[in-house]
Amino acid sequence: MNESTATNAGAKRAEHKKTEKRLHRDPNKAMQEMMVTINQLRGTLAEETNALKDADTPSFLALQEKKLGIAQDYISGMSQLLDRQDELKKADSALKQKMESMREEFSETVYENHAALGRMKNGMKRLGERIMEKTREAAKKEEELIYGSTGRMYSGIRASVGVSETA
Repeated sequence: MNESTATNAGAKRAEHKKTEKRLHRDPNKAMQEMMVTINQLRGTLAEETNALKDADTPSFLALQEKKLGIAQDYISGMSQLLDRQDELKKADSALKQKMESMREEFSETVYENHAALGRMKNGMKRLGERIMEKTREAAKKEEELIYGSTGRMYSGIRASVGVSETA
């Protein structure tokens, strides 16, 4: 990451802090808002996983900004919920069970997404290694000596020799 990219990322994080969504004061409504955010992030990760499986690079890249924004909302919301743990103990038990169920589903989606990202990373690594291998082979062939039909030795590199008429 270069300095400009790091500065831009830092500025975006600072900007997000200013516009950070605050969860509702009522613990039940706060949990419902958080469940909406979890569903949005889960859906985005599922879309990203499908794009990776389909090798759909434009769709994958298009989802990154959206995913980053929702992930920041998720982190912020979870942090707020953790700060309000005592209040949440008084929340509706059915709502708490639903949120726990969503957390488990979300965890599965994150696992699948992580696995798909790992496969993409490994595929890109293998592609890079293949490109380097072929580049080395091509460079080696250019340096090989070739024997012609007369038995003379030629280099694999074609070169021309010219004579300067001004000499």
